[in-house]
Amino acid sequence: MPKFGARSKRNLESVNHQLVALCDEVIKHYDFSVIEGHRTLERQKQLFDEGKSQIDGISHKGKHNYMPSMAVDIIPYERGHNPFDGSEKSELMFYRLNREFQRASRKLGVPITWGGTWNKPRDYPHYELV
Repeated sequence: MPKFGARSKRNLESVNHQLVALCDEVIKHYDFSVIEGHRTLERQKQLFDEGKSQIDGISHKGKHNYMPSMAVDIIPYERGHNPFDGSEKSELMFYRLNREFQRASRKLGVPITWGGTWNKPRDYPHYELV
């Protein structure tokens, strides 16, 4: 059974307890890492300046900017595959992981939104509480 490493555990320390429970349920069925939970406003601005976020951290906050964080960014793992290589296989990894997140969301009664369903830009690693 997959389990979280030290980095994921550390990143989950700053995350809303409902989202942590959701991640704890999903890790039982699919291997992934939590690469970011809470995000400072400075980090938010940096990501905006790099074109990696639509939220600037100045005029308004994103779900990562609250304490505890209302969002997580994740990376799915499947042996021998890079989730960020842009291939059809990498996209499929995110969709398989999302299926587990949606199942856990229904089971635990924790409503979420997945960034992979957004029109532009799609944000496959992103999950947030509704």
